[in-house]
Amino acid sequence: MTDGRHKVSAAWVADKPPRRQQPLSREQIVRGAVDYLERHGLEELSMRKLAAHLGTAATSMYWHVATKDQLFDLVLDEIFGEVRLPEEDGEPLEDLRRVMHEVRRVLSRYPEAARLAASRPTLGPRALRVVEYTLGALLRTGYPEESIAYAYNLIANYTIGGVLVELSRQRLAESGGPSEDASEDADTMQSFVESLPSEDFPHFVRLSGLLVKANDDESFEFGLDRLLAGISNDLKK
Repeated sequence: MTDGRHKVSAAWVADKPPRRQQPLSREQIVRGAVDYLERHGLEELSMRKLAAHLGTAATSMYWHVATKDQLFDLVLDEIFGEVRLPEEDGEPLEDLRRVMHEVRRVLSRYPEAARLAASRPTLGPRALRVVEYTLGALLRTGYPEESIAYAYNLIANYTIGGVLVELSRQRLAESGGPSEDASEDADTMQSFVESLPSEDFPHFVRLSGLLVKANDDESFEFGLDRLLAGISNDLKK
């Protein structure tokens, strides 16, 4: 999600007029790009490869999308359109919790989108509705306007960064790294811990069992609880 310091993408400020008998629409191109990313990953995406994936010529796509960067912006916005926004009639901090869970859910479903969200501004209409909702919830708490940008960036960066870490571990497992079998991983960790000299690593040896048990969902909720508690405490000062 954007912090407002980046250049506005041409994908949001310019468009070409329609022409007759276009073989593909912009929507078809963007949905095709989302599908391609899910199948092949971010590094493999190019205008030429996407055109082949869609069964068309690259020149047909350039009429709608001038560059790969514009395509990335459109793809990211398409995916943010899947974020379900809660009704704005609840307690503001709980609304913040729910919308961050939604952002996490959607970015976890589309791993490459999390990488895009961490590397570029989210200024498309679908993404901006998420930004607008989040800022509105912070305003409804009574949080000082001069500090809202910091609170917003803290929550957004925590959510997106957490997804990136989780997905990195998943990719490592899928590429032949640590086993995807949780019990096997736990056994491996236990054997490793038992091989460590406790006099050198007393804290790690003592807490290793708890570290292994901590799962991503509970860790995310734990951290989000404390971020929101910090915002709540600020309001009492």
